[in-house]
This record gives sequence, C-alpha cells and structure tokens, in this order.
Amino acid sequence: MRRVHAVGYYGWDNFGDELFRAAIQRNREVLWGKGARVRSFVAPRVLHQNLGPVGRATRIVETLLGAVWADTVALCGGSVLEDVRGTQRLRGRLQKRGQSIEALGVSLGPWRSPDARERVRKYISGMRRVVVRDSASQERFPDPVVVGGDLAALYPMPTIPREERNHLTICVSRDSRASIEDVASLLRALLADVSLPVKLLALNVRRSHGDLEWSRELGDRLSAVHGDIEVLGFETLDQTIDVIARSRAVWSQRLHGVIVAYLCDVPVLALSHHQKITDFAGDIGLPQRYLRDSLTADEETREAASRTLDGRTEWGVSPDTYRASTIDALRFDVR
Repeated sequence: MRRVHAVGYYGWDNFGDELFRAAIQRNREVLWGKGARVRSFVAPRVLHQNLGPVGRATRIVETLLGAVWADTVALCGGSVLEDVRGTQRLRGRLQKRGQSIEALGVSLGPWRSPDARERVRKYISGMRRVVVRDSASQERFPDPVVVGGDLAALYPMPTIPREERNHLTICVSRDSRASIEDVASLLRALLADVSLPVKLLALNVRRSHGDLEWSRELGDRLSAVHGDIEVLGFETLDQTIDVIARSRAVWSQRLHGVIVAYLCDVPVLALSHHQKITDFAGDIGLPQRYLRDSLTADEETREAASRTLDGRTEWGVSPDTYRASTIDALRFDVR
C-alpha cells in the first residue's frame, strides 16, 4: 500500500489546482495501485498563504511532514517544473532511501534561463515516472517523458443539453500582464451584439493577486454595453464546473476555464497569454481561429467570438478520446 505525498500549488484558492487535488484523490488507486493513500499536507489557509516568515516556515513544515510520511512524492498537475527551487529543491535533498519521486500531469517549461532548464533536466532524470500534460513538454525533454493529459480529465464532468445552456461565461486573469482597460476594451467590442446573460467567473480567488476584484471592476466597466453581468468567484469545484457546463460558450484567459469547457463540450475562445494555453490548444486540435494571442478586437477575433455562441464545438480530439488517453497514460503499472 503506497503512501503518496501529492505536491502542487494547492491551498492558494485556485480552481485548477484544487481540481487536481480532488481528481487524484478520486483516482488514487488508478494512479498508484490498490490501497494507495494520498495526502497533500496543506496547512490552514491563513498560515499556508502567508507571504512572510510564518508562511515560509509553514510550507517548510508541510514539506518535512510529507518527506517523513510518504514513500512516494508525486508532483501532480500544473506548471510546477519551470525551475527547481524552494520547497522542490528541499524535497530533493530530503529524499530518503527507497522513496520515489514522480511527476504526473505537469508541464515542463518554458524556461526562464538555460540554468533553469538544466536544473529541471537533472531533477526529472531521477524520477520513477514523468507523465506530462502536453506534447510540447515532451518535445522539450523527449526522454524519459510520456505524454498523458491534464489531471482535470480524471474528474467527472456533467453533460448539459445544449438547449439548457443559457449564458456566456468569461474568465479573466490578473496574471496576463495586460491592463484592465485593455481587457475591458476587448470585451466591450466582443459583447456589443451579445444578448445572453454574462457571468464573469473568477477562477483564482486568492486575496492577493487573485481575479475576483479584477472581475468586479471589469463588470463595472462593461455595464455600459451589457446590462446583465454577474460576477462570480470559485467557491466549490462542482459549483464552478456547473457554471461552465451550463454556458453557451466560454471565453477564457485562464487555462482551466478552457480545459473544463472542453471536457464539458462547451465552445471556447482561448485568450492565450501563456504558452501552456497554446500547448493545450494544440493537443486538442482547437482551430487556430479560437486561439487568440492578443487582446485586439480585430475582425477575426470578433468573428471567432460570435461563432462560439452558435453552440457548435470544433475539436480535433474529442473530450472522450482525450479523457481515455489521459487515464491510460497515468494508470499505475505494477511492474
């Protein structure tokens, strides 16, 4: 019976990462064999999210507890391997005899420097298994990497009849480096002819650097062009998934707005500001017209946004195929 310390960006009030944590718990025996136990060792939010010495000490204690308890340390989900630093570096030093380290559903790169790339290369060379979520990550390190998929594919998603999908969901990201006026200007243009109710859904609700206040301010700025805008924040996984699943379309700057919409077979406009969104779009065969890498309301972007509201999806890889291949790549091999 394996004891797995699941490591990720957990405990920071981010929808995608909490979805990873729930997905691996539900599928722990698929991922690590019969009887596997999984813990993440995340302290209460007030301690874990503290940005000062208390928070740093808390996260070190979490790492130590996991190192002592687990026979397997598994990096589960997200862009956790752009470098090796902080608690990841500490885990490498604490690795005890007989303990294995794995990475499941992660992205590799892009690198901030050649030194960062080399640190990641050395780190994954000693891992028991490395299953990445996109083909681009495998291209960065062909060996010993296996392509799987995003861990969100392990979580059950609802299928809502198209006639019951009655609103447009927009997920913005404060991490995009665009100004709020740039985002507002794009959305004003795209919403000018939209009559559906709009839900501005904040997927990262962390008090500092989250999307909720950003979404509220955007809602105020957009009210002049659209009279039915509701601002919502991630509260529970199923509540947030339900908002996305009941959408006529999802326009998202957040990766897991795109991924969950895809898994629920809801049309998406991916407003990419990070390579991981582009990489995922490539893996599912999202037509290029629906992947916009700028916030310019040009004719192509306006046309793509309008097409999403028709309710038709245009995936190159069906969600069912993606889900099945992800499970197959991540399934625990007893050999």
